Amino acid sequence: MKPLEANDDDKLTDLFECLREDEAEVEAPARVRSAVLAAWDAQRDSYVVPGFSRTDNKKTGFWRGAAALAAGVVLAVALTRLGGALQSGIAPLPQESTATLHLVGEPIGDGEAVRVVRMRMAPAMLASLGIRSTAGELVESVDVDVIVGEDGVARAVRVGM
Repeated sequence: MKPLEANDDDKLTDLFECLREDEAEVEAPARVRSAVLAAWDAQRDSYVVPGFSRTDNKKTGFWRGAAALAAGVVLAVALTRLGGALQSGIAPLPQESTATLHLVGEPIGDGEAVRVVRMRMAPAMLASLGIRSTAGELVESVDVDVIVGEDGVARAVRVGM
């Protein structure tokens, strides 16, 4: 075999066109045509499952339709129940809490590098700093964001996220 060249596509197209024209003029003998069609029908009939043919009696069609209708009803009822269960299982969204920002040190300077440190503190510890928690004394700990400057001193405290 030799590698394809750029003009081989055109040659190949011309050769296929000639072959198509030659084959269009050839007619199969009637006995060959009949044998091929008979083999086709025999092969097709071997795949037909009894009870699922369109030529079967009307009782089969009735029961098939009834089964499809029953399956549809069962599916609709199951999906309705599932939807109700999912809706009742969804917890309501919590009310948006307001965050309070307390400035505790000197202001942040221009260009000063700061870090945000998230920590948990007891409400009593916040009260000792003079900050009241929005959660009150009922909770064990409160989430707090602290902005710390370059020198390690807290610049601001954000409470009640």
